[in-house]
Amino acid sequence: MDFATTTEQRDLADAARRHLSERFPPSRLAATADHGLLDPEDWAALDRQGWLDAELGPVDLALLAEESGRALLPQPWVGTAGSALPVYQSAGLPLPGPAALVDSSDTCAAHDTPDWRISGSAPGVVDAHLATELVVAATTRQGVALFGVAPSEVSIAERDDIDPLRRYATVRLLHAPARLLADPGRTAELLPALRLRSAMLLACEAVGVADGALAEAVRYAGTRTQFGQPIGSFQAVAHQLAEAYAEIETARSLAYRAAVTLNGDGAAEAVACAAVAGPRAAVLACEVALQVCGGIAMTWEFGLHLRYRRALWLDAHRVTSVPPHDVLAALLLS
Repeated sequence: MDFATTTEQRDLADAARRHLSERFPPSRLAATADHGLLDPEDWAALDRQGWLDAELGPVDLALLAEESGRALLPQPWVGTAGSALPVYQSAGLPLPGPAALVDSSDTCAAHDTPDWRISGSAPGVVDAHLATELVVAATTRQGVALFGVAPSEVSIAERDDIDPLRRYATVRLLHAPARLLADPGRTAELLPALRLRSAMLLACEAVGVADGALAEAVRYAGTRTQFGQPIGSFQAVAHQLAEAYAEIETARSLAYRAAVTLNGDGAAEAVACAAVAGPRAAVLACEVALQVCGGIAMTWEFGLHLRYRRALWLDAHRVTSVPPHDVLAALLLS
């Protein structure tokens, strides 16, 4: 299988990297992590850059997700593009803005009496506090359907988590008014695809987190000297960097494979492999960077801790239509 990117895709990734590096320098990321302040213009800028275009294919989205991970993009783009945007596209509706999927068909029920109302709760909803609309999966008498619910109609209880740039929330709904976005027949096809797409993008984001951490470690190892030599020339350092590089390239190949096969046969297995390899590479690369950079890496201002926090968050949040280890176990034992 050929994973080589086209000229247009490389240009897309380069433009995304330039945009994010200019708009989200380390000082701004640190301020966002400390105070949680987001500029609405950042989301508008992503839209103008084409990050929400319907014409973007899975590989295009994978490249953008990788760049968002490298930059630690403090906007809910991965969740919106991965889990919500296809719902609005399927319904023929414009995306209202940042949106979050509330995958809660086991805990939320919808009744049309006479208008749609939803009751229930869902823990662990990512970036719910940033959404302009929640896409809620709820059980109806005909089966699971997808609904749009205004955040003002629900209770959103944020919780502090390991990653200050991406937060969980518990969403509670009590007869919350809703609009139907996908009926049960469409949802049965759409919801598993959303889970796979979201997991693929998170795996690609993890590759970007890992690549950014390795780049920081390599830069530091090339300029920090001991005994008159850059520390990168020492085997103890060079071998760690090489191991992280090999892990990242494996994860990148698996992530691209997941993107290429996303809408075809073998998608679940490909996404499961990427969902395991991506966060693993991110955690390893961040831990290597922390060791290589030494004491400066422990400072709040250096910012490497934000990468490590995102890597740990991704490692804890591996999600596909079936948990990835279950998919891989079934594949190996079949």
